[in-house]
Amino acid sequence: MSYALRNSLILLVTLLLIAGGAFSYIKFVQQAEIDQLASELESLNKDYVTKTDIRDQYPPLLERYNKAREIVQNYDKKLYTSNNPDDVYDYLSGINDENLELFYDFTYQDSLIQNQYGILRSRIVGTGVYADFVTFINKIENSLYLNKVEDVSIRPATGETTGDYVNFSMVLNSYYQKIDFETAADLDQKYRMDPTVSVFNPLKPLITNTIPANTENLINIEQSRLIGLTSTRIFIIDQRGTTKILKPGDKVYLGYLKEIDIKNREVIFNLDKGGIQEIFTLKVER
Repeated sequence: MSYALRNSLILLVTLLLIAGGAFSYIKFVQQAEIDQLASELESLNKDYVTKTDIRDQYPPLLERYNKAREIVQNYDKKLYTSNNPDDVYDYLSGINDENLELFYDFTYQDSLIQNQYGILRSRIVGTGVYADFVTFINKIENSLYLNKVEDVSIRPATGETTGDYVNFSMVLNSYYQKIDFETAADLDQKYRMDPTVSVFNPLKPLITNTIPANTENLINIEQSRLIGLTSTRIFIIDQRGTTKILKPGDKVYLGYLKEIDIKNREVIFNLDKGGIQEIFTLKVER
């Protein structure tokens, strides 16, 4: 073998080794890196598209959030912060302490869970003045915390001195929050009521069997004597022998002074004797 042929063979083998090594590097090393980079690029493109969608959705979502926040800020109600029935009982006690004559038992029944809020159900059974009971419900439904009254039952109370008392029962649904959210409800206006609600008692008899006692020690004009009068004042000796001065509209036992009749030298009282309206007249003693 000549020297030139040998060198040519060596050069050819060297080239083949270099070409094989290059092919192997490209095939088994760089191709894997290319596949990995392609996968990363695809993932980054998907992430870019997702974030682009979020960017496009942000303005309308922000607008909806601001509108919802404005509604909550302007709402005059709030939910209880937990499902503790003691919070409801304390709240009702605060309402009842505002000069209401009510006596009741508070019984927790159960708790109903919704998606974003829950409901505490309680039963309230008791006795009280009808007008105070109506005011009690009025304040429950119009005050700060969200409560709903249902299944109300009332009937005249027995064994009371007047027909103003009733026995009552009702179910109270008190709403509490499961997730915290912002509210601007004014805590200074914790107890509120609708002043237009009537407190007239339809269960009270129009005519009662008894006449209320004179607990305020008012002038009993049926046991009094009229000793003088002017166009604006009258002078009476009451049932205790004390001289009293009255003007039209002044309150007496069972009624009030309605009119002074100078011409006939007499005065007229309007009396309410257990639902029976009566006109009572006194003349000046001669």
